[in-house]
Amino acid sequence: MLSWHRRSPREEVLSSVLNSPCGRWLVEWSSGGLCSIKSPGDPVQDRPGQDILPIWLEKAWELFWEGETFHVTFCLERPIHDFTRRVYEVTAGIPFGETMTYGQVAEISGNPRAARGVGSIMRSNPWALFIPCHRVIGADGDLRGYGGVWGIPLKKRLIAYEKKISMDNRELLIRDSEKR
Repeated sequence: MLSWHRRSPREEVLSSVLNSPCGRWLVEWSSGGLCSIKSPGDPVQDRPGQDILPIWLEKAWELFWEGETFHVTFCLERPIHDFTRRVYEVTAGIPFGETMTYGQVAEISGNPRAARGVGSIMRSNPWALFIPCHRVIGADGDLRGYGGVWGIPLKKRLIAYEKKISMDNRELLIRDSEKR
């Protein structure tokens, strides 16, 4: 279950550009939690100055790229609809290195006819990566829409990266169990 925090307009939002195996990302947070993650190439990333990351965010960033479980609180500027919240919950539950279709997310979220609605929600997801909208694909297996400058090529790269890390992690587990 995801944790939410309603951010006050008076809460200071800090930011930093973080490096990853899939490019640079602009991350914004407040004392209440994660405000946004923006994809590589976003022009706002070239602004000067960086704030020092809080430990919880530094650890979550590291764990994400290793395919490990982590927990953060997501900051909201305004309330979100129940269906949107359920879509975020389902999407956050898609395992690292795996995908689901927009229709599957819609069905599990309680509205099987809302595949396009899921697409709209994913398009406006401010917490890319941590609510992994890149793991949601078309019913035919095609990659559909992904925000930011790099779009579909970035979505493809993220999925490929995650599949490789997942495979590497499985192989390590198998080798470890064989040693016992």
